[in-house]
Amino acid sequence: MAVTLVVVLNFASCSKYEDGPSFSLRSKKARLTGEWEIVKVGTQTVGDTYEIVWDFSKDGSWSHSASYTSGGQTYSYTYNGDWEWAADKEDLKVTYTDGSNTSTQQFKITRLTNKELWLEDSSSDKWELEAK
Repeated sequence: MAVTLVVVLNFASCSKYEDGPSFSLRSKKARLTGEWEIVKVGTQTVGDTYEIVWDFSKDGSWSHSASYTSGGQTYSYTYNGDWEWAADKEDLKVTYTDGSNTSTQQFKITRLTNKELWLEDSSSDKWELEAK
């Protein structure tokens, strides 16, 4: 009976995101940490123009690296900051510094697997990221 209770509670705790997964053997933190490439924001496919990578570390640090080519010249930049869970691990909050400005963005997580991360921002734009 105790084993059944543990299994039922694990299934219930893993299905918090509307697009899944309904079950995972990996913790949310283990699924999130690592490098993610942004492939789509809203209706725009990002990989056609830019390469944007987010890197989530286990210690709560985060980086945003982007590169693009224009007129034969390649440009790149990186923001560093921190990430944390919000809203009982249903949201993801990132804080970063751009020069002397500090910004915070919070996203609703709609899908979190070890290969896919789907987010929704405050403007209701959907973000799709794939593990690198």
